Amino acid sequence: MSHPNPNFPPGPYPEGQHILPPPRPASPSTANYRLNHLMLRIKDPEASLRFYNDCLGLHTVFIFNAGPWTIYYLGPRDTSIATLGTSKGLLELYHIPADKDLEYTSGNAYGRAGAGVGFGHVGFTVPDVQEALERVKEFGFEVIKPLGEDGEGGMGLPERVVKGEMGSVSEGYKHVFRQLAFVRDPDGYWIEIVPEVVKNPGEG
Repeated sequence: MSHPNPNFPPGPYPEGQHILPPPRPASPSTANYRLNHLMLRIKDPEASLRFYNDCLGLHTVFIFNAGPWTIYYLGPRDTSIATLGTSKGLLELYHIPADKDLEYTSGNAYGRAGAGVGFGHVGFTVPDVQEALERVKEFGFEVIKPLGEDGEGGMGLPERVVKGEMGSVSEGYKHVFRQLAFVRDPDGYWIEIVPEVVKNPGEG
């Protein structure tokens, strides 16, 4: 009897072997959905850029001062801000001065007392963010931050930033933030849903 989802064959799986499910059939609803970026929190931008750019070959696509924190967006050397919506292999680095006394760790660092989280979120590019959110809800998953909202509480930042103790979040960042959304995966990780084209202020 065939399994209802051949791309996820039922176990148990033989130990020490690669299981190669058949490819999933085409899905018109998600044909242009792409894994776009990962976000990491960093402590030392100079050291991080030396590692990711000089050592591993990425380059800085843009730097964005959001007010209480700074974003460094990295990608392959042929990536520009105009091609972000179609690019792959992007990395978003958050330098949050409010976290200066918080030790970041990997999710693999079990048992580290007093440590904070370094991993931020996974970003997906989609043609229509609202359509993607409706799809997420139809599948029974949670929308954390819908389109149009720009409150600091939905930005995944330290409490000191949310309370405004580190200054105000720039209107430029809020304009971008209103155009994207966040949903929660089954393990609680934040997944950012990003439009293929982020509109500048004054555009449609």
